[in-house]
Amino acid sequence: MVTLSSPIPFSAFPLDRAGARRRDQDFIFDLLRLRDTDLVLIQDGKPVLKVGGQPSAPRKLLRLAAASRAGFLQEHNDTLIFMGQNTHGRATFAASLPSSFDWDDGPLQGLGEIEDMRMAAGVMDVGDLAIAGTAKSILDWHSRHRFCANCGVPSQVAEAGWKRHCTNCDSEHFPRTDPVAIMLAVHGNRCLLGRGPGFRAGYVSALAGFIEPGETIEEGCARELHEEAGVTMTHARIVANQPWPFPSQLMIGLIASVKNLELTIDLHEISEAIWFTREEARALLSEGGCRRDGVTLRAPPPLAIAHHLIQHWIHEG
Repeated sequence: MVTLSSPIPFSAFPLDRAGARRRDQDFIFDLLRLRDTDLVLIQDGKPVLKVGGQPSAPRKLLRLAAASRAGFLQEHNDTLIFMGQNTHGRATFAASLPSSFDWDDGPLQGLGEIEDMRMAAGVMDVGDLAIAGTAKSILDWHSRHRFCANCGVPSQVAEAGWKRHCTNCDSEHFPRTDPVAIMLAVHGNRCLLGRGPGFRAGYVSALAGFIEPGETIEEGCARELHEEAGVTMTHARIVANQPWPFPSQLMIGLIASVKNLELTIDLHEISEAIWFTREEARALLSEGGCRRDGVTLRAPPPLAIAHHLIQHWIHEG
């Protein structure tokens, strides 16, 4: 796999997850009693950011003392997620707050503000963004998996938030990550980009699809390219990957060589697909965009792995 020059947003998780210690309740309780253990918050899937700081500096997560959480948190949410420890052993936990929690009134007034996760990705510290994305994914999973999938009885949070346990049938349930192949199809000096029916007007991106059971990453890539655009893959290589917390996916970025330029579009999946030269792809990444048939088109911003796939392919040429 190619190493990119800068971290892709939501990657570069900065903490030791200490997975082997999650089931050690004494260890977790001891961390929660320490004065320097941090608590970060997610509200409605959005990170709570610290108010203030230098305007030009990256935004940081609001970090509260986990030991004092009883004063405001436990009445709203009793699910704490152990995120891990930094190199000095300082621990971070995460929790969610309900929509009704008011940041303009109460003990936290003036300390924090919520920000849309996608918008935050452009201004946040990369390590804090990775923590926020991971916390959002895990907390989303808990909110959608409160009942045992085996017997239907409410399940319990276990292993510091990284498992749910059913006390009725003894089933264990773990957070899932859905793998997605996102691929830049290339043919000579051209790359293929498209847009889905609900895609933002004026933007094109790499084609993508979920890996199905029993498929390798490359097989999923080939299938999606053929299904969506009618092109036949000859070779693919993985370039990069990105955790994508909407709600919990792993975007596996590939550059895929194909043997035909002729397109057969599946209009249920994508509304259009266009071949771009390297020069046009470079324009897509620029502020001014690329003019095609009287329309200005742009590629996704650096938030998305598709941006980095296009950039990498341009530099290869």
